[in-house]
Amino acid sequence: MADAVSDADVAVLMLFGPESAGEVMESVHVAAPAGLLVINATTVDPESARELGRAANAAGLRYVDAPVAGTLGPARDGTLKILVGASPADLAAARPVLELFDDPDKIVHVGEVGAGSALKLVVNLSLAEAMASIAETLALGADLGLDRDLVVDELAGGFLGGVLGYKRAMIESGDFTEPAFTVEALAKDVRLACRATPRQLGVAQAVLQLTAEAARRGQSEHDFAAIADLPALDSDAAPPGEADPSRRPYSAHSAGV
Repeated sequence: MADAVSDADVAVLMLFGPESAGEVMESVHVAAPAGLLVINATTVDPESARELGRAANAAGLRYVDAPVAGTLGPARDGTLKILVGASPADLAAARPVLELFDDPDKIVHVGEVGAGSALKLVVNLSLAEAMASIAETLALGADLGLDRDLVVDELAGGFLGGVLGYKRAMIESGDFTEPAFTVEALAKDVRLACRATPRQLGVAQAVLQLTAEAARRGQSEHDFAAIADLPALDSDAAPPGEADPSRRPYSAHSAGV
């Protein structure tokens, strides 16, 4: 790392999370020349972004919070969206570099350092919760004996159509082994979102249950769409309503009146 930044003007980081970004930044602080512009494209939580920015500034460096929205396809095509948290001056300095790996029209200046990471967590949480909705609706369709292709067609034409269309081929084939964004990475981002607010994010917690189930199936490094790969119910599964008595069929309530 010291050799990479010792005479550099700009350093770009794209790592797994706040811990790895912090470790690398410690090495950068030691070796970088004063005024080095650090562009951190790692997905971190807003407070970690601000801490990294403050530490960089204290070391005489400039810092741009610049997580990307998009996966391998847009990355290969150079059409990623970048959600920037930085001062206007630092963004102006970073823009020529950012335009090397993204669509210039998709550089969004969200606010100061930390704001880009905040919006990235919002975006990724929406993606995670949409896939969780697909997982449960497909599972319900299977439990009720519906034709899976019919269910997929109906979902594709509704509110979940965007995300389902994006991952439909994987979901239909059941092959999640060529990931654009892994289950493990999705779980990390959902955990960051949960830690970023004192609010209880109930749906996010349900997503983490699905990612944990996928991990137990050996799918941590598979595409995040694998959370929709829920197994069929066992033949001795409880009858409808048993999992939550408050949601038993109406007839069950009526019988007890």
